[in-house]
Amino acid sequence: MTEPLRVLVAGWLNSPHVAAWAQAVAAAGHDVHVVGRVVPKWPELELTVPSHRLATPWPPPVQGLRMSAGLRRVAAALEPDIVHAHYLPEYGWMAAREGLTPLVCSAWGSDVLVGGWVATRRSRSALDAAALVLADSAHLAREARALAARDVRVDVVRWGLDLERFSPGSAVEARAALGLSEDGPLVAGVRGLRPLYNPELQLEAFARVHAVRPEARFLLKHPLTSTPSSIGAAIERLGLEDAVTVLGSAPHEQLPAVYRAADVIVSIPSSDSSPRSVWEALACGRPVVVSDLPWAREELVDGEQALLVRLDATAVADAIGRVLDDTDLADRLGAAGRRLAVAELDPATCTARIGSLYREIAETAR
Repeated sequence: MTEPLRVLVAGWLNSPHVAAWAQAVAAAGHDVHVVGRVVPKWPELELTVPSHRLATPWPPPVQGLRMSAGLRRVAAALEPDIVHAHYLPEYGWMAAREGLTPLVCSAWGSDVLVGGWVATRRSRSALDAAALVLADSAHLAREARALAARDVRVDVVRWGLDLERFSPGSAVEARAALGLSEDGPLVAGVRGLRPLYNPELQLEAFARVHAVRPEARFLLKHPLTSTPSSIGAAIERLGLEDAVTVLGSAPHEQLPAVYRAADVIVSIPSSDSSPRSVWEALACGRPVVVSDLPWAREELVDGEQALLVRLDATAVADAIGRVLDDTDLADRLGAAGRRLAVAELDPATCTARIGSLYREIAETAR
């Protein structure tokens, strides 16, 4: 029997993505530890693997240097076979700065596609130090290779998804579980509230939908423990106080219900790379409206598995209206999205591929 690897995953301790990755690797039989900091305003998570919290009482840039040294100390104590850093300009940069090897880095999208000068320089350092870089789309992989100063190996690797948990289900039961009315069409936005994700554009598009369909409701799901005042102000400005429900920092277990409750899911960031939330919605068999970005054009067929739209309130509203007005279209999109998710995100296949890549990198380093 092949010996398990010891893997040190460096990332945000309260990130569902980092937690899911660590738990999947641990479920494959490896010895996994997570190290990192807790992001303010994100809810705490109960990790199922050992975790090591890096102290963060200092102001930038001292904080980054102290966290970097803390990461080195944890790695020295654990002596991992693999160090896997999530998000290039923070954990990838720290691991590269401390010379931790063999290093695997995961690009998340914004760290490659929209970084500022400092973040871009740090991301390049992480790329150049990595034995392997993982990206979740071909577009992100190309951009990561272009950013690197050397010929770095970048592989496209899916996250994998629990396809039983994220599966089609009763909208009536889902709405009841969330305390939502079962009457009228429901549109849901499930991304963050940073400008990158265009939350106000979502609300402006929904306002157009609501003007034609006053019975429609909007569910704004976000990951924060509190909702920024700017979002409340936008809802009030658009006269949507009685039509919008804001759901923040809900337990991860509620996510399938959020997707199932909705008649259409909206995901319209300005920059993106094969986001997990879109695949979760597809797996739940719900129609999805996504911004017309390179990753989406390469992985989704417009009008078959999703509707791709430009970043314009009228265009987004029209796409939502198409789904709400045409039940045949909604059913076709939902069924095709589910089939695609099943074909692409089998968790056993994804975990086996990750394990194979880890072992290849670890054995090469010995």
